[in-house]
Amino acid sequence: MSADLHVRAHQFIAKEHVEGLAQESERLISAVHWARDPELLEAGDEIDGWNVHATPGHADGHLSLERDGVLIAGDTLLAPITPAVGLYPESRLDPLGDYLETLRALSELAPRTSYGGHGETISEPSARCARIARHHANRLDQTEAALGAEPRSGYDVSHDLFGQELPPIQRRFAVAETLSHLERLVALGRAGRREDDRTVAYTARSSGGRAL
Repeated sequence: MSADLHVRAHQFIAKEHVEGLAQESERLISAVHWARDPELLEAGDEIDGWNVHATPGHADGHLSLERDGVLIAGDTLLAPITPAVGLYPESRLDPLGDYLETLRALSELAPRTSYGGHGETISEPSARCARIARHHANRLDQTEAALGAEPRSGYDVSHDLFGQELPPIQRRFAVAETLSHLERLVALGRAGRREDDRTVAYTARSSGGRAL
C-alpha cells in the first residue's frame, strides 16, 4: 500500500483524534535513532556463529538470529502478548500475510527456546507460533464479520475489533492492525476494497468491492 493510499484509508478518523495521533507520531519519531554506516545483513548470512533469518510482519525488515536451537526473535515472537502487525505508510502490501509466513517458517525451524524483545522466554516456540496463527485466523473472521455492503473505513472497523474507548496512541495501533487484517482479507478474496481520490474503504466480498 502506498503512503497516499494509507493516508486515504485514514480519512474517516474523527477530527477530535487527529491532533492526539499527530502528537503521538511525533513522539515516536523522536525515539528513532539511526546508526551511521551500518553493516547490512540478509537472510542466510551468519554473524558470530548466529544464522540470520528474515522474519517480516511486525516490521518489514525484521531479522531474527538462531544458533543451536536458540532463537533471538526480537518482537516477532512474544509471550504472553501477540506482536502488533500493522499496515503503515510505505510498508509492504500485506504485512499480515508476511507475518503468517514468518510463523510458518519459524515453526518449521523448530527452535527449542526463543527470546523476545520483551516478555517471557518461550520454551515451545513452534507451539507459540501455532497459537498466534490461530489468534489471527480468529481476528480475520471477526474482521470479515464486521463488513457488509456499505463501505467501512479501517478506523470504523477498528471500533468493532478493539472497542470504542482508546487513547490516541492505542487507536493508532488499532487502526494500523485493522488495516493489515482488512488487506489480508482482500488478498484472500474474502473482502473488497473501494477507493477514490480521498478515501479507501472495505466491503464484504459479496457486495462487489474491488480487490487488489
